Amino acid sequence: MYDTERINEYDDWISKSQLKRESKELHALGVEITKLSETEFERIDFTDHDTFRNELVFARKIINNTQHEPYRRQMLHIERLLRDMDVEFVNKIKTEVDAIRNKKVVGNAAFHRLEKMRDGLLGENSKTVLDQIVAENNDIDRNKLRTLIKKAKKEKEEGKPPTSGKELFRYLRDNILGDQNV
Repeated sequence: MYDTERINEYDDWISKSQLKRESKELHALGVEITKLSETEFERIDFTDHDTFRNELVFARKIINNTQHEPYRRQMLHIERLLRDMDVEFVNKIKTEVDAIRNKKVVGNAAFHRLEKMRDGLLGENSKTVLDQIVAENNDIDRNKLRTLIKKAKKEKEEGKPPTSGKELFRYLRDNILGDQNV
């Protein structure tokens, strides 16, 4: 009834839509890599793919060009290079970029948490927030925190620049986060 040889011929057939989706993914990966900061870009391991790395460096140089067309063409070239590369290498780069992105998200969340703590310490119920912070973090000096809070509140009342508020934030960051980078 059906010619099985002819059906098996199309087993590894990929639809045009699927190819377009994969192409857009690779393009987005290339764009994301070019928009990384210098230190983040240097963390990515491009072993045995120096030409690919050089093309990315060139794209990073022309990203802020007044004309958009050279950057667009370069990104299409990078997409083509990614398409021709080994799938394992592309997946390795994806995981490295995801790790960098997740580190940013975690760092931002920690930063916002510290800002809320500082604002809570300078707010109306500062004593309860102070007790909670000291209970959660044994390394924090309660007297140092009280001094910083008092100085920051006094500056706020006098309308001076919030230098003690910044100092309070730094103290919280150094003692609560420790080795984490924020």
